[in-house]
Amino acid sequence: MDKKSRMKKCLLSKKIKHIDLKKNRSVNGILNAFQHTSFQSRNLAKCFSVFKSMLSDKNAVIFFGLSGALVPGGMRRVVRDMIEFSMIDVLVSTGANLYHDFFESQGYNHYVGTSGIDDNQLRELRIDRIYDTFADDTLFLKTDDFFKEYPKTLENRLHSTREFFHELGKKIKDPHSIMRTAYKQGIPVFCPTIHDSGIGIGLSVYCSNNSSKNTFGIDLLKDNYEIMQIDKLARKTGVFYVGGGVPKNYIQQIEPMLEVFGYNAPGHQYAIQITTDDAKWGGLSGCTFEEAKSWGKIEDYTQSATVHIDATIGLPLLVAAVLEEKELLKNRKKRKFVWDGSELKQIKFSKI
Repeated sequence: MDKKSRMKKCLLSKKIKHIDLKKNRSVNGILNAFQHTSFQSRNLAKCFSVFKSMLSDKNAVIFFGLSGALVPGGMRRVVRDMIEFSMIDVLVSTGANLYHDFFESQGYNHYVGTSGIDDNQLRELRIDRIYDTFADDTLFLKTDDFFKEYPKTLENRLHSTREFFHELGKKIKDPHSIMRTAYKQGIPVFCPTIHDSGIGIGLSVYCSNNSSKNTFGIDLLKDNYEIMQIDKLARKTGVFYVGGGVPKNYIQQIEPMLEVFGYNAPGHQYAIQITTDDAKWGGLSGCTFEEAKSWGKIEDYTQSATVHIDATIGLPLLVAAVLEEKELLKNRKKRKFVWDGSELKQIKFSKI
């Protein structure tokens, strides 16, 4: 057999297998069946496979980047369960998602709406629209008012966002809250865009009204130092991005930051992302993991996968499929971070 024939035989060696829903009725079974289909279903199966690999790695610390309007979109408990069941070890989120998490922790709600409506009428009714989701604007303002006063309960000093959300999570009573669960599980929460949210607006009012006697503030440079230490002490790292934007870039830049600090900086060894963006526009949300290798952010041998799908579809499917892998989660040790101020002394591994 000549070279061309051998290549043709190799390329035509794996058959498409049509999904048999009589045999595959669980989410786990369907995602595994997707390995033999095409397009984004196969990419979702690849993400599932890489996700299981990073969860199985006894040394991997998993960073989760959360962007987009996922909490208003109904994904709050999905992210909360990822923390509860130790599917992620570090959360980096937009300020908006954490704001909406707090909003719901106060007993307020987001509502099923429609995009086909007169937005001028919504403004008159003080209803805010997030595509096809509605919320009461008067309750957003009430939530903003909380953050205008909240710093009075904290130490009058500069806080990293990790410290800030640790204290906020401590005060939340709602068991379905992302921040409350992160606090209980000892998961560090970083928010490099805290100022770009209702939380930041409220804190800005507080600082403006108390400028003469105030030393409270958010130190985002302290955040850099703290998250860098996590990567520095971790033997291996994995990343899981929903969307892109600042959370993705913030996690991606840890490796270049380590280099600037003079440390050896191996890239992430596992990487998956759910995105609806495209690489050709040059934005980070669509940036491929191949491109990230040029920056040293991803190792050449990294197990990686990307699925182009709405996160409100892809994320719950991946999480539900992992939840059905009971032994996988049972065997994964919890990562515990031992902090002394902004110094990370140790990452401990203990049974969940």
